[in-house]
Amino acid sequence: GSTFKAFVLTTAVKQGIDPYTTFYTSKPLDLNLPYWGHWEVHTADLGYQGTVNLKQATVTSDNTVFAQLDLDVGPKAVAQTAKSMGITTHLDGIPAEGIGGLRLGVSPLELADAYATLASGGVHHDPVAIDKVVLPGGKVEHPQGSQPKRVLSPAIAWQVTRLLRDNITEGTGTAAYTGCVGQAGKTGTTDNETDAWFSGYQPNLATAVWVGYPES
Repeated sequence: GSTFKAFVLTTAVKQGIDPYTTFYTSKPLDLNLPYWGHWEVHTADLGYQGTVNLKQATVTSDNTVFAQLDLDVGPKAVAQTAKSMGITTHLDGIPAEGIGGLRLGVSPLELADAYATLASGGVHHDPVAIDKVVLPGGKVEHPQGSQPKRVLSPAIAWQVTRLLRDNITEGTGTAAYTGCVGQAGKTGTTDNETDAWFSGYQPNLATAVWVGYPES
């Protein structure tokens, strides 16, 4: 669902797009794309806002604006951003992925890992399941942790976090906001809410929650 819009936003900011001065028209889309074919896009509640900037489109989770943005920044670039941040499931690099239309679904662990890259200021760490092992006799061993890798500049991570903070203070994710400093996140659903997602973070913690039906 729309949790994937964070990767479109990140790609746009990487490419120098200012989310506060970049405007699109929120409207139903009926597109015939040269490479990908016919694509129709609507918002979930059929509520269209007219001309809005990317910040407004983020807090309302506007599918039609993000579809246009995804085409402008490049679906392949969005897939590459998601991969660099922690998504390991194969991505096709198609326009629909930018608004959550994935052929293969990602796991909550992947999504939490990718959002944790924003929480850490653009540094990615592979997830580690075991923090320590206590052996008989009390000896403690710590498995080697993953090696950190900077994949985004601190400025880019900050700008995206600023937008995702707006989403939980005034947008679709307000139910998740607890008032702590540095919180940010994004909601996501699929048609008829067969899948519902929330992925959020603060500087020391990232989490993803999925509710849905694995077998449809």
